[in-house]
Amino acid sequence: MDSKRLYDFVEENMKTIFAYALSRISNQEDAEDLAGDIILAILSCSERIKNEDTMFGYVWQIAANTYKKFLRKRSYSGTAEYDDDILNSIPSDGDITDEIIKMEERNSLRRELSLLSKQYRECTVAYYFDGLSCAQTSEKLGISLEMVKYYLFKTRKLLKEGIGMEHEFGEKSYKPSNFEFVTIFSGQFNREYRNLFNRRLSGNILLSAYYTPMTIRELSVELGVASAYMEDEVSLLEKYKLLTPMAGGKYQTNLVIFTESYTREFYKTASESYTDEIGQILHDVKKMLPEIRAVGFRGNGIADDRMIWALLWLVMHRGHTVFEKSNSAVTLDIVYGGATGINYGTDYDETGFDTPFDELNVGEYGCPAFAGYSGIDESYFASFADFGVLPKKNQYSYHNDIVKAALYSGDDSYAVFTEEQLNEVTEILNTQINDMALLYGKLTDSAVKLMKIHAPKNVEGLVEKIVTKTIFFRTVGLIGKCSVNSGELTLPDDDKPVAVFVCEATKTDNS
Repeated sequence: MDSKRLYDFVEENMKTIFAYALSRISNQEDAEDLAGDIILAILSCSERIKNEDTMFGYVWQIAANTYKKFLRKRSYSGTAEYDDDILNSIPSDGDITDEIIKMEERNSLRRELSLLSKQYRECTVAYYFDGLSCAQTSEKLGISLEMVKYYLFKTRKLLKEGIGMEHEFGEKSYKPSNFEFVTIFSGQFNREYRNLFNRRLSGNILLSAYYTPMTIRELSVELGVASAYMEDEVSLLEKYKLLTPMAGGKYQTNLVIFTESYTREFYKTASESYTDEIGQILHDVKKMLPEIRAVGFRGNGIADDRMIWALLWLVMHRGHTVFEKSNSAVTLDIVYGGATGINYGTDYDETGFDTPFDELNVGEYGCPAFAGYSGIDESYFASFADFGVLPKKNQYSYHNDIVKAALYSGDDSYAVFTEEQLNEVTEILNTQINDMALLYGKLTDSAVKLMKIHAPKNVEGLVEKIVTKTIFFRTVGLIGKCSVNSGELTLPDDDKPVAVFVCEATKTDNS
C-alpha cells in the first residue's frame, strides 16, 4: 500500500489510536508510549496491507498484537504482570472499534454535561443520575413541574446537538494569558474582592469577554473549565461590576485592559512625538545646576549626569503633582462598600517584554521594578525610579544596600536633602516642573485617543478616567527611555544606582 496513504490514515486516526491505548492502560504516560508503539508498527507494515478494504481490520490487529508485546515487555522489566486471561480478553476487530466509539461517546457526553448551565445541569443530574422523578426534581430545586420537563427536553436537545459537534477548547484552556489585575484603591479591605486578583481564571474570563460578549458555555469552552466552576467566578465578577450582563445570557468585560498591542503602539508613537520635548526639559534642568548645587545639600558635588538622573525623577514626581491638581475633577469610583478606587488590567509581562517592534525594545520603555519612595531606616528615606532603560546594576530596588552604605561611610555619591533644601531645589526647578506637568497632559490626551481606538465600545466611557489616573506610573519608563534617546542623559558606566535621591526623615514627611 502507498506509504503516504498510510501516513494520512494514521494522522486522521491519531486520537482514536490514543483512545484505544488509554482504554487498555489507564496511566496516561504509558498509554502515550503504547500509542507511539502502535503507530510505528502500523507504518512499518505498509507493504503487507494490500488494499484499503482490508486496512481498517489489519490496523486494529496490529494494535492488538502491539498491546500484547507491550504487556510482555513491561512484565519482563518487572513493572507489570499479565496473564493469558487478559490477553485472551482482547476483543475482535469489530468489538475494538465499537468499544472505542462508545468510549468517545461517553467522553463527549461528559464534556457536554460539563458545559450545561446551572439550571439544565441540576435538572439533568437529579433526574438521570440521582433517579428522582420529575415531581421530586421540581420539589428539590424549587421550580415548577413544567419547568423541569422543559429543562429536561431542552437538555436532551442540547446534548444531542453537542455530541455531534467537535468542540475545540480555546488556547487559553492550556495556555492562560499573562493577565495582571490592578486596583488602585483606598478604604476598607475586602478579602473576597482582593482574592480575585490572585486567580488566573478571573483574569482570563475578563480577557476572553473583552471584545466579544460570551455566554458561560462559550467561556467554558474557551477556557476548558466546566460551567459549574465558571458560574461561581462569573457571579463574583458581576457582583463587583467587572462583568456586565448582556442580552442572550452573555457577559462582557467592564474593565479597561492595557493590551500588549496598545502598549507597543503607545510607546512607539509617544517616543516619536515627545523625545525632543523631554530632552528640552532636561537641557533646561542642566542650566540650573550651578544654582541647585549652591543650595549646599550633601552630595552637591556629584557628577552632572548622576545629578540629572536624580533631578529627572524629582521633576517628574513634582510635575505629576501639578498635573493631578489641574485634573482634580477626575474622581475615583466606588469599587465596593467602604472603598473607592479604579481597576484596570494588562495582558503582558513587562519584565519579559523584550520583543523588538519596529526596532523598539518595549522592555526599556517600562518600569519593571518600582517608582516611588521607600524608607531606608528611621533617619532617611529614598525617592527613586527603576527606569527600564537602566541596567539592573543601576536600579535602586536591586542595590539599595549600596545607597545605605554610602550614607554611613562618608561617601557623598548621592544627593541627600533636608526638607528645607528639597523645597528650595523644587522652587528652583519650578519652570521645568510645570513643563513636565504640561507634558503629562499631552501624554494623557495621546493615550486616551489611542485607547479609544483599541478598547471596545462598551468601556469607552471608562477610558479617560483610567488613563488620567494611571498616566504617571505607566509613563515612568517611557520618559526615562526618551531622556536617553534625546542625548541629554547617558547610561552610567559604574555599578551604582542612579535616579535616586535621599531625604532626611521627619515626623511629618509625606514625600
